[in-house]
Amino acid sequence: MMRPAGKMKAVVLRDKGKLVIEEWDIPPCGEDEVLVAMRRVGVCGSDVHFWKDGRIGTAVIKFPRILGHETAGVVAEVGKGVTSVKVGERVVIEPGLFCGKCRYCVNGRYNLCVESKFMGSPSLEGAFREYVAHPAHLTYRIPEGLSYEAAVLAEPLNLALYT
Repeated sequence: MMRPAGKMKAVVLRDKGKLVIEEWDIPPCGEDEVLVAMRRVGVCGSDVHFWKDGRIGTAVIKFPRILGHETAGVVAEVGKGVTSVKVGERVVIEPGLFCGKCRYCVNGRYNLCVESKFMGSPSLEGAFREYVAHPAHLTYRIPEGLSYEAAVLAEPLNLALYT
């Protein structure tokens, strides 16, 4: 698989209850990132709340916003510094970005990081699009024989097991 040229399609939340398919630029792949071609993206309860209400509690999104964070895809491009995955490998991505330096991150509790950003939330575009550029260290291979449909459940399964 080679880096695609041109634009990609994205499902964009333009307002409460209003999803549209638009063409967006394919994101650049940074030095320590991978460009993942999405094959499946699950619909989470949080996506439904943001679509219906534009918010979850105090977390209010600004429009337009691309939702989605339960992902499975294939690596389309790797940055110059990436050795952990290769083009063509099937992967899932950890949707939470974190600082890696605070006391929570250092102690393995990065879900509590005050600097965290989460895909498809007020702070970061989501995965309901054809391509996502994401940090390579938060990208994990899908085991052989596991379908994309099953792989998108990795993120909610992780929540069920570790919260």
